[in-house]
Amino acid sequence: MYNLRLLRKVLPGGCHSHQRCMASQHKRRPQPGGLPPDRLEQLRSDLFERHQDLSGAEWTEVRQSLVDSYKHINGHNVDAVILGVCSGPHQLSLAKNYVEFLRSQGSAPNAATLGRLLRVYNAAYHERPLNSTEQAEILEICRTLQAEHETLDANSCEHVIHGLVATNDDWQSALPLLEMMKVTSAPTVAAYSALAEKSFNVESPEQELAWRLLEEMAAARKPPKCEVYLALLNRLASESDKLPAQLKRLMQFLERHEILVSQRVAERLQELAQQVPQLLEVSSTSLGPLGKCQACQKHLQPVAITDEQFRQLSECFLERVLIRRDVFQRSTPEEVARFKKYVEKTAPYDCVIDGLNVAYSTGTKKSPQQLAKLVATVVRHFRDQDKRVLVLGREHMRNWSKQAMHYVQSNASLFLTNNLSHDDPFLLYASMRSGQDTDFFSRDLMRSHAFHLGPELKPIFRRWQQQHQFSLVTQTQTGRIIVKEPVRHRLSAHEVAGTWHVPYCEAYTQHPTESFEVPANWLCLKLKKQTPAKVKTKT
Repeated sequence: MYNLRLLRKVLPGGCHSHQRCMASQHKRRPQPGGLPPDRLEQLRSDLFERHQDLSGAEWTEVRQSLVDSYKHINGHNVDAVILGVCSGPHQLSLAKNYVEFLRSQGSAPNAATLGRLLRVYNAAYHERPLNSTEQAEILEICRTLQAEHETLDANSCEHVIHGLVATNDDWQSALPLLEMMKVTSAPTVAAYSALAEKSFNVESPEQELAWRLLEEMAAARKPPKCEVYLALLNRLASESDKLPAQLKRLMQFLERHEILVSQRVAERLQELAQQVPQLLEVSSTSLGPLGKCQACQKHLQPVAITDEQFRQLSECFLERVLIRRDVFQRSTPEEVARFKKYVEKTAPYDCVIDGLNVAYSTGTKKSPQQLAKLVATVVRHFRDQDKRVLVLGREHMRNWSKQAMHYVQSNASLFLTNNLSHDDPFLLYASMRSGQDTDFFSRDLMRSHAFHLGPELKPIFRRWQQQHQFSLVTQTQTGRIIVKEPVRHRLSAHEVAGTWHVPYCEAYTQHPTESFEVPANWLCLKLKKQTPAKVKTKT
């Protein structure tokens, strides 16, 4: 038996000092099903990574100490917690040993425990091929879980998917589970990515399934995990004949959905170029002023949209965004009609300013006089350039500083909506109605409006937004404002005269920013044309 003092060191007080243990957790209570990160890592490194199995008495002590030492751990979830801790790829034997211990005690592992065990199998599968016995064990666990419930909950579906993709011949039976997840919730990035990665790893007929899953993920705003792209690139390393077409398809996917890959993927692309220099040339680069690639000296594409794209966007905006029911919940048809009439009378504008957004952009705890002066300063910024300005605001702004508001009214058109109105749709409508050269001033990222325009118009809207949106960075103590101007070149993967420019970020994130910040890191990527092989002819 291992030294029980080690366990009491990892779990302070063991089952004898519950109050002292809880006091050490300060005010932040750990999330159910997990341990504080420091304790989790200590338990894993000091105990579980040193053993392939433990005796029944040892497991009993581990189990009881966890239940007694942590308020959020109880008899129902302790088993899943333990398997969550010994979840590394080299701890499959230990995890199986614990489940065998439970069965020897006459305790059938619950769904959460078996689900966590499937995730350990999956971790091991990513380190080495699983043998036939291990794959049979996975299938037996999956059958057990599915036999208990006609419809699995989303968590169980995800666990079973991760188990099945670790098998050679039965992984496709995970596909219906993706649909089952949709009954109660949207499938997760992890579930989608596990299946897409597997589809790229197997024989060619399943490549189309992987691409379909990628498109589904992108449409649901769920960026694929790095492992999916790495699976494709690893595949292409051994199938160089398919590399040009498949890599171009990947570039077009990233371009279409404006996705940034991670540094891991960028490095794998560079490695791939070294493996097949006759097909691919990749170098790391950065952008100079005005979007000039420092590697190939080409300028990135302007972000501007065509006149026809702008026409489609402005025509659809009123129908899909401005007159949607949730707008009328904050406004009225009469106010929308009054606003449209006002715009028809006073447009076109060179710039449309969201007055409240500007006023509160440097802090909300300011006097009405300070708020009004800031709006007036922004108006002056554009009037000094001989720009024709519209300021949108709320009725209560009439009570702000008379002097500052008088300047605004004298130097700009001013439309004040009801105090409950939602400004953004009015701002965007006035900007679009004025034509493609009109800019707008707001710090709002307009995510919901872009989403409601649908998958076809959303990228067009985002490019129009990037080209025309100004925002306030800060105001100095002297009253001078620092304005962030639009970035005029594209910020996503795209091709320039036969060369792709691909931005990447340091690490994968499930919720990438939608602000228009210029990525610091880029790849300059060129797919080389293959020289046709000479055909030998008989003489």
